[in-house]
Amino acid sequence: MSAMVSWPRSRWVAGGGEARVCLEVCGRFEKQLDLSDPKYGEGLPDGVTAQQFPNDWSRFAGAMGDILRESNLDAAPAIEAAPQFVRVFGHVPDPDSLDYLRDILGVVAALLDQGGVGVIDPQTLQIFAPHQWRETFWGGAFEPTSHVVILLSMEGERVWFHTRGMRVFGRPDISCHAVKPEEVAALEPVFNGLIRMQAAGFIVPEGQMVQGVGLESRLICRQRGSLDDPHFDNVHLELEWETER
Repeated sequence: MSAMVSWPRSRWVAGGGEARVCLEVCGRFEKQLDLSDPKYGEGLPDGVTAQQFPNDWSRFAGAMGDILRESNLDAAPAIEAAPQFVRVFGHVPDPDSLDYLRDILGVVAALLDQGGVGVIDPQTLQIFAPHQWRETFWGGAFEPTSHVVILLSMEGERVWFHTRGMRVFGRPDISCHAVKPEEVAALEPVFNGLIRMQAAGFIVPEGQMVQGVGLESRLICRQRGSLDDPHFDNVHLELEWETER
């Protein structure tokens, strides 16, 4: 990976939120880690730290541990059994490029090369084996949708379509209720488009209308929620149907 190539935000405008980074690499590490090799990028961005702790799965209280484990049953045993983890955590104020994310991915790659056996992403509620993480995040072109998970939750006969992970870009997650099952395939490209636009720095205005091919109604973007909302761990855009359902 050419880690030193800049990752611009071509649609960035000032006024977005803080990007929050939270990744954990589990493994067996030396006390002194080398995160400065230029092949991994420029190291930790300002505002982001890498701290080593004993690995105790009980830190994921309640159902969170089960959700993480079930996201990747093959990778879970090695991650749970690892004696240590390094938490890469911090905030980057309203970044006008994605160079901070490029360098954080480089730090994670360095940790995997120095004893890491897996990666936990608490923001998307996913875990990765080393080869899975490298294939997804370190082996090719940057793809914003890889950093976000789209979740489908049944609400009676309708679907709640919602994301987690946009906080790494300092932008709102996305939600749409009352989706008919036959509309799910048509709504996914709408969500992916909003993910890519926001990752590029765009701020979706209140009341913005969006339309998807195959959807019977347009959608209105509304700013909703708070950073401590447990469903998103973030504020979110609620896509409301223009026509009442």
